[in-house]
Amino acid sequence: MNVVWLAAAWAGIGVIAGLGPARLRRPVALIAPLLLVALSLATVQGGARPDELGGGGLALPREAAGFLSASAAALWLCLLLADRLDGRELIGIGTVGGAVVLLLSTGSPLLFGVAAMLAVAALSLRWISVAPGRASLAGARVAGTGAAALIAVSLLLPAVSPAGQPGMVGGLLVVGVLALAAVVPLGGWAVGALADVPVPEIATWLVLLAPAVLLSAFAIPGPLPLLARLAFEHTILTCGLISAVWAGVMSLRVGPATRYGRVALADLGLVAAGVGTGEAAAVVGGLLLILTHLVVAPILLQRPRPGLGAPRRVVWLAICGLPPSPAFWGRFLILQACVAVSPGVAAPCLVAGGLVTVTAVLTVAQGEPGEGARAPYHRVLAAWVIAAVALAVGLLPMGAVHLVFGPGA
Repeated sequence: MNVVWLAAAWAGIGVIAGLGPARLRRPVALIAPLLLVALSLATVQGGARPDELGGGGLALPREAAGFLSASAAALWLCLLLADRLDGRELIGIGTVGGAVVLLLSTGSPLLFGVAAMLAVAALSLRWISVAPGRASLAGARVAGTGAAALIAVSLLLPAVSPAGQPGMVGGLLVVGVLALAAVVPLGGWAVGALADVPVPEIATWLVLLAPAVLLSAFAIPGPLPLLARLAFEHTILTCGLISAVWAGVMSLRVGPATRYGRVALADLGLVAAGVGTGEAAAVVGGLLLILTHLVVAPILLQRPRPGLGAPRRVVWLAICGLPPSPAFWGRFLILQACVAVSPGVAAPCLVAGGLVTVTAVLTVAQGEPGEGARAPYHRVLAAWVIAAVALAVGLLPMGAVHLVFGPGA
């Protein structure tokens, strides 16, 4: 399938499903993501994409098509497990998904920035409409600034030279990535959003937009001039490590309701740090962490309920960072990449991983109080399927990465 048609399919299916008759919204909300999985899989053989920010046409690479399929499946599980749905969640999912398709497919710096801005605009409008408040407004403001920085890069990149402020290009790229992926010092908005925004809406950012931006960020440094590349890598490495440590510390201090969000932010910081290392091991480690959260987010974003305690404990073990959990392999590979840069760089990476491990182990040991009525059987079954998949990824990490992102990952 052509990339433009795939982007249009994501946007069109989402808008049509979200604006359909009220009595059909929930059934359509549960069916539409599966159709998006099938359409994304149809582009698996899309070929190699041009170098990021290096120009060229549209082409969806194997790893991007696999990511879109896995992300659509994760969003479907979020909808299946959600307590309430009005069906209009598909508007945000579809519009952001269509923009993400373009973001992952293009080598044009201008289209890359415009696609990021479209995704942020669609996401912000949904968040502000369903949860008006400081968190959603801050998310719109900061993420919009990041997308604007990416558009500004398209104006500066053609003229950049060793004497033409290449550090500014690297700095603007860092601002864009940090803002969209919620990494320190531009990631404070995500903390409030994780607590206030409904699960299906926050999942659109956590399992679709943020990992897509980080997935693209691994390819950004390649075509940049040396000084711009160094500015980008050094800054994002430092900010990623600080973000990971800070989120790890806060994960020990917050209550159960927002604990998973802090762990996810810590891992996003580690993936960003992996981008900054420029090491091949960090790419595989980042893909593993992204895949791990695509698997576990649908259940851990939900509030604890009676009947879901056992599968939730298994899923918490999957992200605890102890072998053979999938999070262990991802964090270990990023640690290996940090060691290759410098032992001093590896220290905060190790600290962040240790803090998250303590958080997950304490959560499993203490348990989570379930609230409300007992979960329906279909949700219990879906939760156990998620737990089983998480264990399988931990036991066969490279096989899982190759299955989702392709043998070249």
